Amino acid sequence: MSNSTYFKDNFRKWFTAAVVYILLGGWCWYMLWASSISHNTVLKKSVPEWKTYILSGLFMGVIILALACCRGTFNKNVKSLFNAFSGGFILGFVLSLNCYDVYVYLFPDKVIGYESEYEVVFPGPSRGKHGQCEAGIWLKDPNTSRWKQLCINKEYLHSHRKQGMTGVWVTARVNNIGSYIVKYEFIYR
Repeated sequence: MSNSTYFKDNFRKWFTAAVVYILLGGWCWYMLWASSISHNTVLKKSVPEWKTYILSGLFMGVIILALACCRGTFNKNVKSLFNAFSGGFILGFVLSLNCYDVYVYLFPDKVIGYESEYEVVFPGPSRGKHGQCEAGIWLKDPNTSRWKQLCINKEYLHSHRKQGMTGVWVTARVNNIGSYIVKYEFIYR
């Protein structure tokens, strides 16, 4: 084998591996980013989140199954057909997670400010592996007519909330399916 053939074969392997790692890293970054956006997003009750996730999974599962059946080298027994479908289902399901939250964040119709009532609770919402927030603040969103609990710490509460502040001024990016809460400040009513 000559050096040029060896170099070409190794270059293709390294290039393919680099592309796969870049795509995988980009996908992981997107999932973390979308998950962080969802902490401040309130969707309307009419948004079919779970239907979308399941239908996306089914659609991708059928596509992967069809592609697998079209390949001549594919082993067409029940187990391999099930593996192809379930792998496609999981891929479609995971890729569609938080899609509505990202849509609300990226495509707001307008930015609004409104006064909201609030309630502070201890402890706050759970943050998965990162534990639980020290405190939580429940805000009422007029665009969706729903309450949203946000993470807040005790230090922020003590430094920004004074006695007699019974309201919160909320700034939110809104569109027809939900709201993304940008910030909030305690106010006197």
